[in-house]
Amino acid sequence: MSESRSADLNRLRGLLPLRHLGEAEFDGLTRHIDVEQRKTSEHLFRCGPDDDWLFYLLDGTVRVTDALGESFELFAGTLEALHPLSPHPKARASAMATTNIRFVRLPASIFAAQKKAGARGGIQVHEAAAGEDQIDNELLFAVYQALRDETLVLPTLPDVALRIRAAAADPNKGIEDMAGIILTDPALASYCIRVANSAGYAGGAQISNVAAAVMRMGVNSTRDFIMAHVIRNLFKSKDPRCTTLMRSAWSHSANIASLSFVLARRMTRLNAEQALLTGLLHDIGIMALVSQLDAFPQLFKNEATLRTVLHDLRYEVSAMVLRAWRLPEEMVKACCAAEQWLRPAETPYGVTEILQLAHWHEPEAHLLWGEPLPDDDAPVLRSLPLEAFTESGRLQVVREAAEELNKLRALLGA
Repeated sequence: MSESRSADLNRLRGLLPLRHLGEAEFDGLTRHIDVEQRKTSEHLFRCGPDDDWLFYLLDGTVRVTDALGESFELFAGTLEALHPLSPHPKARASAMATTNIRFVRLPASIFAAQKKAGARGGIQVHEAAAGEDQIDNELLFAVYQALRDETLVLPTLPDVALRIRAAAADPNKGIEDMAGIILTDPALASYCIRVANSAGYAGGAQISNVAAAVMRMGVNSTRDFIMAHVIRNLFKSKDPRCTTLMRSAWSHSANIASLSFVLARRMTRLNAEQALLTGLLHDIGIMALVSQLDAFPQLFKNEATLRTVLHDLRYEVSAMVLRAWRLPEEMVKACCAAEQWLRPAETPYGVTEILQLAHWHEPEAHLLWGEPLPDDDAPVLRSLPLEAFTESGRLQVVREAAEELNKLRALLGA
């Protein structure tokens, strides 16, 4: 085997879900495949002709376009490129090379093949570290297959959220128009007034009507807080085990959102409400996955497999949901990088750095799917002066904002 082919196979071996195949299964799958190439402006895939293939991007950049013409760029070597690209009737109608690219194409039937292999010869397992439970590959690949087949249903935004977003984007609409939409939902109206009277905005007399609340917060800030509120009610399950996981995920996200709001407001010139919304949505893929897991009750009998499903798919599903909701691509990228601790810190700080600092301040969150916190040598921490930290290693601004943080957490339902 040539050195270049060996290197390509090693890279492919680290991608998802291929890293969970046994050695024999991986060798059998890759023995007859070749690395292919496309030149700039050539198509990688199109929905329809390429539906039966998965594409792994090894080098270069592609622009992925959905059925409505919205597009985003995907770069080899990033978190998203750990997962296969494949045509999707709504989200990924085509992909075109924006640089010269190298890729591997595999049959999409590998998911189903794993299920059959498990049925014939027993469940295939990923080699586990000492003391770690074994991963049920048949079950893991079944979840991947359900996501690809759209059996796992991704959430859609409620009509009221869509109407408020449209009103905020329309230059011909203003405060009264937005207030009128909010008033159609009494619970939403009450929430809006509570936010306007919270520590983040209070600066005068108590507000008692929605129009005044929107005026105090501003149209775009109101839009983001309304989004934060309606999203919580999107995810429900009849399975109490799913409900427990969703509560943990929401509590974590609300804590990160509150910290992001405070850090952005006190340390940067970023829009604090956008930082809050990004913090709240950074793990939306967990909420979406867990809300559907009652279709896979076996997962709750194998914590190692459940942990792997949530950890491996969280970023891909988060990106799919956020793009389906037409949220800014910068938000998608920030959510995917929120716990990538080796990423060089940018200055001045962007939303990604704020999300990382927020995670640094939630050390007690032992989440099934979470990344371990780094030591204090992470780039985002090295970029701050020592005097910015307390003796316990936390930021002074977080300690100073304790009251504001508690009120924000309560508003978000942490």
